[in-house]
Amino acid sequence: MALLIKNASEILTMKRGIGVVKNASIYIEDSKIKKLGKIRVNKKRFKTIDARGCVVCPGFVDSHTHLVFGGSRENEFAMRVAGATYEKIARSGGGITSTVRMTRKTSEKDLYRLGMKRIDNIIRHGTTTVEIKSGYGLSPAEELKTLRVIKKLKKGSILDIVPTFLVHIVPHNVKRNGYIDLVTRNLIPEVAKRNLAVFCDIFCDRLAFSRKESEKVLKKAQEYGFKLKIHADQFSNSGGARLAARLKCTSADHLEYTTGGAIIAMKKAGVIPTLLPGVSFFLQLKKKPNIKAYKTTKTHPAIASDFNPGSCMIYAMPKIISIACILYGMTIEDALMGATKYGAKALDLYEKIGSIELGKQADLVILNVDNYKKIPYYFGEDIVVYTIKKGRIVYGKNR
Repeated sequence: MALLIKNASEILTMKRGIGVVKNASIYIEDSKIKKLGKIRVNKKRFKTIDARGCVVCPGFVDSHTHLVFGGSRENEFAMRVAGATYEKIARSGGGITSTVRMTRKTSEKDLYRLGMKRIDNIIRHGTTTVEIKSGYGLSPAEELKTLRVIKKLKKGSILDIVPTFLVHIVPHNVKRNGYIDLVTRNLIPEVAKRNLAVFCDIFCDRLAFSRKESEKVLKKAQEYGFKLKIHADQFSNSGGARLAARLKCTSADHLEYTTGGAIIAMKKAGVIPTLLPGVSFFLQLKKKPNIKAYKTTKTHPAIASDFNPGSCMIYAMPKIISIACILYGMTIEDALMGATKYGAKALDLYEKIGSIELGKQADLVILNVDNYKKIPYYFGEDIVVYTIKKGRIVYGKNR
């Protein structure tokens, strides 16, 4: 069925800058964008959405999540707001380790059920493409279990779901060298053999793996055909961003302690920096990414939710856009591009999604605001009216 979205107050194409087209329409057929602007359609049968008073933009691309997990960590949240630091909680057996315990106890069937519920939630808030990481299993059997769940979610959902094998932390009571050997000799080959992930990611920081250890893992992953990502410089200047540049990773994520020089190195290497403002907000981190360096070097970061049970329970991308503006001082335009165009680039999918252009996949979100500056301004409101994936309405409500 063809679809006409007519009379939009603004369409944000994201082709050059945010690319505002005023008082225009979009015609969709066979899941692709066929016409844009002032449109006359000669076809008899097509569905129409009147987007008068609304903004239409590309569907949000959430390029960094940990959406598959068991249990919850509200007790740790209470500890943090009472004054305990994230690192102190982690070192006392909480943090990632506690989610590992709960995820291991959760069956594959229940992880899938929880995952589908969370996917329904993100669709209601305009996300049309999502990356999902493993990393809460840590043992070979449990990591493969999580990746199988992600594969089932990919088959069971209309969304584009990008699976990532994450080497998260060293498991409790396992020697570092032994675990790295297990990952490089057993897990990476097995994940590749079963075709369970597109990307391999590793947490390069003082709480997890060193730069040297991270390089060993990522190089092995590269040998097996994985694209690369890296959690870099979140709690210290670990050198993760520079490693990302040297290995030409698709993206480097977090980057709170990344220097201006490392930002330039990433830009030259074609690495997409990905900022996670929801984590800074949720954990109340004092250290923020060097936004000034991104502006002066004309480097465009992606932004993503990092939805996970410990450091960011926010999955709504419109709220992540607001937080990026309020907390990081990103311009509205940069935040919107970060959640669409550059999110797509962080997943190496920009040829297909991330902008509104003729011939591209029709992934769109219609927002109940009459100009794009109101998207982050209405922080507390649910402004998504329709979510459209591959030309199909997957969420819609009456205004």
